[in-house]
Amino acid sequence: MPWKPGPPRRWSPAADGGALAIMNPVFHSWAFRRLWFSVAFSAASASADFVLVGWLTLQAAGSPAWVGVAFALYYVPMLVLGVPAGSLADRYDRYRLIRGLELAGAAILLAFALVFVLVQPGLVLALVLPLVLGSLRAVQSTVRLSFAYDLVGPDNLTPALAGTSVGTRLGMIAGALVAGAVAQHYGAAPAFLLMAASHGAAWAVLGGGLQTASIQKPDTTPLLRNLRDSAAEVARNRLLLTLIVVTAVVEVFGVSFLTLVPSLAQDRLALGAQGMGWMQAVQSAGGLLAGLVMFALPPLRRNAAAYAASILCLGLAVMALGVAAGLAAHLIVLATISAAIAVWDILTQSMMQRSVPDHLRGRAMGAWVFAIGSAPLGHLQIGLLAASLGSAQALVINGACVVGVIAVAMLVSRALRRL
Repeated sequence: MPWKPGPPRRWSPAADGGALAIMNPVFHSWAFRRLWFSVAFSAASASADFVLVGWLTLQAAGSPAWVGVAFALYYVPMLVLGVPAGSLADRYDRYRLIRGLELAGAAILLAFALVFVLVQPGLVLALVLPLVLGSLRAVQSTVRLSFAYDLVGPDNLTPALAGTSVGTRLGMIAGALVAGAVAQHYGAAPAFLLMAASHGAAWAVLGGGLQTASIQKPDTTPLLRNLRDSAAEVARNRLLLTLIVVTAVVEVFGVSFLTLVPSLAQDRLALGAQGMGWMQAVQSAGGLLAGLVMFALPPLRRNAAAYAASILCLGLAVMALGVAAGLAAHLIVLATISAAIAVWDILTQSMMQRSVPDHLRGRAMGAWVFAIGSAPLGHLQIGLLAASLGSAQALVINGACVVGVIAVAMLVSRALRRL
């Protein structure tokens, strides 16, 4: 008998075994566990993107400036393909789409492995790589996030998204470590082969005949009309528009702190590569811990307070990073920033899907991908600001902008406050 989601459970640590019972609504579903493992395998490949794109570009160009260009190219497809990918997710069966995308990812990476065996990698190839991989990730993210809703239904969406966040972060930690080691010792081609194998494993664990809790009704309207419907929904739905704008602004001023982490490690803390690795590990651990907490807690009845608190915490932590002194303080602040971003992402994805009719959920996630596609603007502005005023002032200003945007949004949007 297929699993059906129940209503949100009231928290009771003594009932049915404590925390494990709280996770029953999603984690005890075999269908969700299959998605979780698929997400982890796919994320292992996605994290290798960041290792290989940066390493190959630096090898080809010998300049950190070109590395920045490569990462900007990686995020451009999110801005361009986010909305069309949402229409695709609403138009076609998401379960078949997500499996097809895993096979497509495996094929693309096998092709890159062959190219890097036959051709001496140069700058052009190093810049084509992030465009192709960024396009794949933009579509994958949109389809996967809306498919999670299909599996668990609306009542358990937040813990389900938290669970996929945990799987994503675990996969990314493992993938980055393995891809970096393999590329360092054996070259790029074997690393691409491992990434392709990860997509093959992600496809395999999803299996066939997956039962869903929410029956998707594909929107078969022509694609152009589908896109017009998306634009009309954004114009009509003030809550969705507010969430899109806040997401884009927070991405620009909140997440862009990553651009300055290497310079903080080198100039302020006098750390080498190993020290920067510890900073990255602690930062990832903060996001992983936040995802685990969100996964273990029962579904929230009201999201607005937690949403506002996560963004406020992010803004204050970015400001604190600007004035932090000593390694321990930097590690604590970085873990806090990562935890705040994890909670913010989970709640935003959940709130966006709940703010639209069922047939527009894929396009809601396309709008989220579109909003985070503003990342290149953030990395550019904080780099220029740091060059003019210094890293400390740039971080304080950016953090203050994050605090300001959530304060304004909560004041002007009654629908957001009620969510």
